[in-house]
Amino acid sequence: RKPTLMDRERLNSNIEAIRRYTAKHAELREAHHFLYDLPLNEHVGLPEVVVMGINPGETQIDRDACPGPTEETSKYDFHEHSPFGRSPGSKRWRALTAKFTGGRSVVFTELFFWSSKNHAELLERFESLWGSRHLRFCIDMNRDLIEAYQPKAVIFVGLSNSKRAANAFGLAYVDTFRVYGTRVVEHYRDKHRSWLFTKHWTGSRGFTMAQRDAIS
Repeated sequence: RKPTLMDRERLNSNIEAIRRYTAKHAELREAHHFLYDLPLNEHVGLPEVVVMGINPGETQIDRDACPGPTEETSKYDFHEHSPFGRSPGSKRWRALTAKFTGGRSVVFTELFFWSSKNHAELLERFESLWGSRHLRFCIDMNRDLIEAYQPKAVIFVGLSNSKRAANAFGLAYVDTFRVYGTRVVEHYRDKHRSWLFTKHWTGSRGFTMAQRDAIS
């Protein structure tokens, strides 16, 4: 099913709701930006794959380029308005996504929408991820996004939170894939599609070419 005009209006309304929600909470305004419904390439066509991470990264380059709080969405991507152009981190993430999804049309979202420079700052700023009062808001918005696009698959980058994320979205476990004994992908399903939790794509130490190829 293709997204209807009503679906598109709903996602646009969600982006507006996230903006209002951010403005209402001081700890969320400390984040440089939020990320939701961000197409990898809006000219490729409707997304076949939703790529979801834990939360967006942020850098000093981002803060220097564009004052926050701002956003990465289908309505406004701060990178496109940066005087420095798209940041190296954003370029790398997009290249990795193209590699691991085989060039399919992709839309990005995050389990937790608001950015931090690392996990320690995430916990310092928001105290808890899974205990956050803001997480249910994000899950509901992500359900809307998946319902609107009806993707063939959801790819969740990172394995450490697979069980908690699967529980949050009501997923059923299917299988675990290993390369020479190392877990690289966990396969879950909702009622309509596969969810693939993968070893994190930006890993360097111990992330072998065989593992990368297996994930791809």
